[in-house]
Amino acid sequence: MEDTKMKVDRRSFLRYAGQGVILLGGLSVMSSCGGVDRDQLLARDRKQRQIAGLTEQEMDILYLASLAPSGHNTQPWTVRIVEPQHWIIGSAKERWLPAVDPHNREVLLSLGAFLENLIIAAEVHGYLIDLQVIAKSSLDKEIVDIRLKKGQTRDFPLERIKTRRTVRNNFSDREITADDLKYITIHHKRPHLIEVMMPHGFYFPNNSPQGKQLREGTIEANRKQAFRDPAQEELANWIRWSNKDAEAQRNGLTPDSMEIGGAAGFYVRNFYDRKSVLSKSFRETTVDTVSKQVKTCGGWLVVTSQDSRIETLLEYGRMFEEMLLLIRERKIAIHPMTQMLEENPSRDALAKELGLAGEVQWILRIGYLNSYPDPVSLRMPLSRFVIT
Repeated sequence: MEDTKMKVDRRSFLRYAGQGVILLGGLSVMSSCGGVDRDQLLARDRKQRQIAGLTEQEMDILYLASLAPSGHNTQPWTVRIVEPQHWIIGSAKERWLPAVDPHNREVLLSLGAFLENLIIAAEVHGYLIDLQVIAKSSLDKEIVDIRLKKGQTRDFPLERIKTRRTVRNNFSDREITADDLKYITIHHKRPHLIEVMMPHGFYFPNNSPQGKQLREGTIEANRKQAFRDPAQEELANWIRWSNKDAEAQRNGLTPDSMEIGGAAGFYVRNFYDRKSVLSKSFRETTVDTVSKQVKTCGGWLVVTSQDSRIETLLEYGRMFEEMLLLIRERKIAIHPMTQMLEENPSRDALAKELGLAGEVQWILRIGYLNSYPDPVSLRMPLSRFVIT
């Protein structure tokens, strides 16, 4: 593509460049072509003054926690410092996604992933965590009471947290081996917020009847969502096309995280804006790209739970992150494709259609990679989500 010398007008190029967006991704991963460097931003953050009420170790714990995944990379978490080593974990309403997640189901799953990183990082630094759920509603802003106590140091490679990344493209269509599935879904012994339903993770090869149902359902749900204006406007609000916007906001989706590189990456950084996302051609290209993506993968991993209580969603978010921290070493990518859940909120009905019990919490496209790219998603500085 880099050697192509054909001339294209602006409209044609928009469609060509738009092939990089799946909700979200599509072009092959290419050079960043001038994207924001996450490591440089982190280095700059560390030169700033310390946050009142936090030690250097505690700041590191919270930074590692913030590397958790979230829908549109909104990073919804907040941390209120009550007193030394006593925090309240919550979420910021301005970083919710009401158009696709009106009941904060995905927010709570993301907070669970945040908690998993926090607990691991705290244990590496020699702390034990006392955790109590205090929220009564999924829309409460304060969710979990956290207290740190001195304990034994845990041996855990923190590089797993630092290098976690969502990959959307270049999946192999080779089926996932039983050994790899067992490895990435193993749950280490630890206290659970709930009694976890077993089994709760189900793998379907892409060419199985269930795989076909998930492929077709994902395409149709993406089509519905792309042409549902509130959902598309919400997406448009969270894309940081320009480097200036990316550096200012430090959250949301960028061309790099959407895997739009090379000439297309340069173009969208300089010429795309919010209105581009709302255009008919952008919406159509999104659906076309999803259609191509779902045809190429090793299959689907569907995760079910017994209910969708606050404790359940937090626990399943923790288990999800636990799995994500293991997949890189097996060169496995996991791409959450939750549109079927967002556009059809009857998760128990979907489970029955797939022959499963409970409610579906995750629909994950899964596949092997030849090589694993480094993480590029933006991260907010602690000062943006820590409340003193």
